[in-house]
Amino acid sequence: MCRIAPPRLSPLFSKIQSLMKNLPQYDFLKRRFIQGLNRKLHFILFVIFISSALLSAQAANTTYTSGATLPARIQWNANFGYCGEVSFISAGLYYGQYISQYDARAIASKNTRQSLESSQLLLGVNDVAAAKAMHLNATAFETAKNPNSTAFLTWVKSNVNAGYPVVIGVFMNQSRFYGTTNLNAGDSEYDHIVAVTGIRSTRPLTGPTTYYADDTLTFNDNGLWTGSNGQPQNTFSYPFGTFPTTRQKANAKTGPVYSLKSGADYGIAITGIIDLSRETVPVRLTTSTNIETPGIVNGSNTRPAAKTITLTITISNLKPGTTYNLYRYNTMANVPESNINAKAAKAAQRWTITIPTGSTYTMTQTINSNEIAVYRAVPVGAP
Repeated sequence: MCRIAPPRLSPLFSKIQSLMKNLPQYDFLKRRFIQGLNRKLHFILFVIFISSALLSAQAANTTYTSGATLPARIQWNANFGYCGEVSFISAGLYYGQYISQYDARAIASKNTRQSLESSQLLLGVNDVAAAKAMHLNATAFETAKNPNSTAFLTWVKSNVNAGYPVVIGVFMNQSRFYGTTNLNAGDSEYDHIVAVTGIRSTRPLTGPTTYYADDTLTFNDNGLWTGSNGQPQNTFSYPFGTFPTTRQKANAKTGPVYSLKSGADYGIAITGIIDLSRETVPVRLTTSTNIETPGIVNGSNTRPAAKTITLTITISNLKPGTTYNLYRYNTMANVPESNINAKAAKAAQRWTITIPTGSTYTMTQTINSNEIAVYRAVPVGAP
């Protein structure tokens, strides 16, 4: 081991040091000097600590959100409940098409009697076929390949981040809904179908999708839970880490209203309209009311009487000076999936739209609630 000699002081510095040591106040001055240095060091460390704490607090308070705008809707509760149908209606409105709950079930079940349990629109059963019949692109979660909730919630987060409506199955707290003490009450997979409206995270929602237990999922429950005041709550949010649970814990008297099955879960992402020619521009719909009244009578197969509703139709991604055709179709059978202008005769109505500035155009149309109204917009020069 090499030994390094301490640096030698210059003769002049040594002389000054010797004279200072002979001063009566030397020890006092030395102590004050050291105390001054300590105070400065403590102050610097204090500033660093406070700055770090403020930055950490700011980072902790920063939230990032994603999701499609899906206004809450109210389902019919008769005939085993129209939760799957309403969730698909919400997704359809986001892509420019309106149908009633009666028609959504008729499409999903191929006109099976609606009083039958088998007529429901269900995840993992007829959801993919129903989306196709509604001319919607959809991707179902591969439950059999990924039977765990972490993979499922990561998949949900990925699709919500991409701006897609995602429909999932959840447990209902049977104790809070129905007062049962049977912890095994309810379905073993899911009781209710809901539309996910957003993800909230303390980390940026860009780049590869990553599961974080403190991320929060928000969904509309289609007005099912009314609590103690009899009014729909509609919107619910749960952290990823505590949302999945067992059937028994989901039914706990003091448990949350909704939970996710811990294990094999079901969901479908509605990723757009079927547009094989890739020629359409986005169309979004909102409705003047979020409920269809009167509702269907339990055990009945008869369509309820219709009421008028007003649709607000918003077309986006338009270019000023370019002319577009907006088509409305009043049956699903007539909706084209390519070459929309060439199949103009299939449309019930057509509007020609040219905007001078901006990128959106909005109009309204009043229809009956039992009508089908599917809108597609394309440039006039498209095939």
